[in-house]
Amino acid sequence: MLNQRIADARVVEFEGQPVDEVTFGATVTLKSSLAGNMQTFRIVGVDEADISSGRISFISPLAKLLMNKRAGDVVELKRDNEDIVFELIEIVY
Repeated sequence: MLNQRIADARVVEFEGQPVDEVTFGATVTLKSSLAGNMQTFRIVGVDEADISSGRISFISPLAKLLMNKRAGDVVELKRDNEDIVFELIEIVY
């Protein structure tokens, strides 16, 4: 499995990607509607994800909502008990 992961690995070049949109590798700062606090996450590959370090997988529900969004956009993460609205404050590469 590890050999297959290595064979499938690709270097993501940020040059030429729109810096004002969320794509793979972006570090995003979000403002939560629940607590009003700011949270920062980096969108990474599945093997790199570690929520305690602020790294979320590109296939996570939140990352999927954020893809192609811009600063100022609002997304709603639907959960069983309550929905969370996030405002996208900043995108950094």
